[in-house]
Amino acid sequence: MALRPVGPADHPALLALNNRHAEAVNALDAADFAARCAGALLALAAWEGGRPLGFLLAFGPSTPEHGPNHRWMRLRHPEAAYIDRIVVEAAAQGRGIGRRLYAALAASPGVAALGCEVNLDPPNPASMAFHLRLGFRPAGQATDPRNGKRVEYLLCSAARFLRNQDKSPLSGAARLNTSQSQPPGFSSPPGGHP
Repeated sequence: MALRPVGPADHPALLALNNRHAEAVNALDAADFAARCAGALLALAAWEGGRPLGFLLAFGPSTPEHGPNHRWMRLRHPEAAYIDRIVVEAAAQGRGIGRRLYAALAASPGVAALGCEVNLDPPNPASMAFHLRLGFRPAGQATDPRNGKRVEYLLCSAARFLRNQDKSPLSGAARLNTSQSQPPGFSSPPGGHP
């Protein structure tokens, strides 16, 4: 399994993965997905054998606003990189992919904290448990006016996230090496160009 930046050629496969998990992360069309990738602080995907296993899109404090959840985080926690979405294929869950994607974000220059939201209604107990295990803590709640979903906002200091991951083995993944100049697990595609 390799992590690499998301490029335009990756969009169709990653958009399909996103939309298979629409109840948890909301469906997107091709134009919205491309715009989010282009404006992301980090757009990173996990690949194996030419197929996507998961991806993460995160925005920085200066990224143009992408909806009410991003707005909530920017207003209350401008130090946090906002995780717009993280999706891991169901068959690939439990292999440490989500942790590796988050570790790459936490190790990114200038990232002081990680912020996201998890659905409370409709409930997403697997995602909530995953985030709490990683050290995220509740920071507030709101109802998304676009779709009526009730969400819990979660925060984790980037330093604490990396420290906690370094203390225990990642499930199914290599231990983090935050001294690298590239994100942990990062690999360039053939030819050496991202």
